[in-house]
Amino acid sequence: MVSLIEDVIKEKCGIAAVSLPEKGNSQTGEELVSTLHKMLLRQQHRGQLSAGITTYNGKRKQILDTYKELGSVSKIFRLHNPAKNKSIASKYSGTKGIGHVRYATSGSTSKYDVQPFERHHGRRWKWFGFGFNGTIANFSELKKELHDASYHLVRNCDTEVLMHHISKELVGDKKKGLDEVFQNLSGILDGSYSLAYINADNSVAIVRDPLGIKPLCYIEKDGVFAGASESCALTAFSENGITNVKPGEMVIAENGSVEVKRFAKSKRSAHCMFEWVYFANPASTMEGRNVYEVRWNLGRELAKQEKLETNRKDYIVVAVPDTSRPAADAYANELGLISMEGLLRNRYIGRTFIEGGNRYEMAREKYSINKSIVKGKKIILVDDSIVRGTTSKALIDYIRKVGKPKEIHFRVSGPPIRFPCFYGIDMSTLSELIAPNCSSESERFETGMTDISEKAIEGIRKDIGVDSLQYQSLEGLVRAIGLEGGEKSMCMACLTGEYPTECGKSLFKKAINKMGKDSKKRTYD
Repeated sequence: MVSLIEDVIKEKCGIAAVSLPEKGNSQTGEELVSTLHKMLLRQQHRGQLSAGITTYNGKRKQILDTYKELGSVSKIFRLHNPAKNKSIASKYSGTKGIGHVRYATSGSTSKYDVQPFERHHGRRWKWFGFGFNGTIANFSELKKELHDASYHLVRNCDTEVLMHHISKELVGDKKKGLDEVFQNLSGILDGSYSLAYINADNSVAIVRDPLGIKPLCYIEKDGVFAGASESCALTAFSENGITNVKPGEMVIAENGSVEVKRFAKSKRSAHCMFEWVYFANPASTMEGRNVYEVRWNLGRELAKQEKLETNRKDYIVVAVPDTSRPAADAYANELGLISMEGLLRNRYIGRTFIEGGNRYEMAREKYSINKSIVKGKKIILVDDSIVRGTTSKALIDYIRKVGKPKEIHFRVSGPPIRFPCFYGIDMSTLSELIAPNCSSESERFETGMTDISEKAIEGIRKDIGVDSLQYQSLEGLVRAIGLEGGEKSMCMACLTGEYPTECGKSLFKKAINKMGKDSKKRTYD
C-alpha cells in the first residue's frame, strides 16, 4: 500500500501480540511464529524498514528469545524458502509472542534500532521485551535525566529510553502488576504509544496511551488472545469480536486468562486522523469507522467543494496509487466523471531505491503512465496529501513530459499539512513543509479550525506546477471520518496546530524558533 507521499510521510510502526493455548504440557508450538509473521505481513504497510519477534517458551534456556532483522517480513522470515522458514519457526517456537514492523521516526535506520527490544534479567518478571508504535515527545528531557543519572545510552532513540524507564519501574523484590508499572509510566511519558509487551514470567500485554493517538485492537476466541495495531491483522482469527483497546487501557494475557485493565485516566481521546486518510489498511476498522468508507467519504466531500466546470468528454480522474484510489473513485462518482488508471505503480521497486536520489527519476521508475488514457485529456489527479511538495512536483513534471495531458488539476483528500507532528509521523519541523512556506507571515502560525487561504494555495499550486489545486476542508475531513465527538476526539495538530499534550505544545514553540535554521534535524531529537 504505497502512495505518492511514501518517501516523504511515514508512520512509525505496527505491533502484534499473541497468546496461544498450551496443548497439554507442550510449549513448543511452531504455529506461534507462523501466526506472528502473518499478522506482521498484514501490517507491512506500517513499516518496511525492519521486522522482528520476541517469543516465550518456558522449556528453553532462553525463556525469551528475539529474532529481528532489517528488511521486509517476507525476507526476514524466509517465506520463499520453506526449510529455512520451518527452522526459524522451530527455534522460536512457544506459546506467547510479540511482533513489530518499523519505520524510524526516532533514532537511526541501523540494525541496532530494530524492534522488539529485549532486556535480560535473572528474575523472570524483570526480563522483558517490547515493541511500540508512536513517539515519546519528551524524549530529549527523559534522555537527559537518564544521562544525568549515569545511564549509558547506546542508541539515540525513544525506544531505548522507554526500555530503561520500564526497567526502573520493576526495581525491587516485590513484583508489581503491569497495570501499576504503566500507571507510573503514564505520569512520565508525553506523546503517543501503543505497545506490545512480553516477559519471561509468561505474560503478554498490549498497552494504549491515555489519548489513544495510535490505533490498537484485540480479539479473544477459543483460548487465543491476539492484539495488533490494525484489525486487518486479526481477521484470520475471526471477522467478529474485534475490540478496540480504549485510551489508557491495557489487555493482559497471563495465568490462562485475559483481562482488560485501566492504568491511566483518559480525559479525552486524540485519535490520529491520518490513520484514516493514509496510514491504515483500507480493510481495517478503527473506532468503529471502516477506513475504506472514510476514504470514500473524503472523495465525496472533495467533490462537493469542486469549482471546475467538468464534463465526461474532456476530464478524467486519476488516482495516485494506491491509498488515494477510494477517494478518487468517490470524487469521480459524485461528479459523474470516469476514474481511470492513468498512473500505474511498479510494485517491484523496493524501499532502498526510493530513499534518495533524483526525484524525477524516482517518479519515472516508481510509476508508469498509461499514455493512451491521459494524452490530450484534462486530468484531475487525486492524492492523500502534499507534505514537502518536492515529490508531487517531480511526479507532475513526469506526467506532463511523458503523458502529454492537456491540463493537470490536483485534488487532495486531506487538508493542508501546516504544522509539525511530534507523535509518530516523520515531519517534525516547519521548514520542511510546503504549506507554511507558501503562507504569509500573519497566516503561517495561525492555529485552530481555520482553512488555509486561497493565496497560500495559489503559492503551492505554482510551486508544484499544476493548473489548479484544491484541498479538503477541515470540516469536510471531520464529517468524512465521522467520529463521535468530531474534531475533539481526534489529533489534528498537523492541520490546526492544536496539540493534545503539553510537550507537543512546547515542541511547537521550539519548531517556530527553529524555522529556517536547521530543517534536517528533528525537533524532538
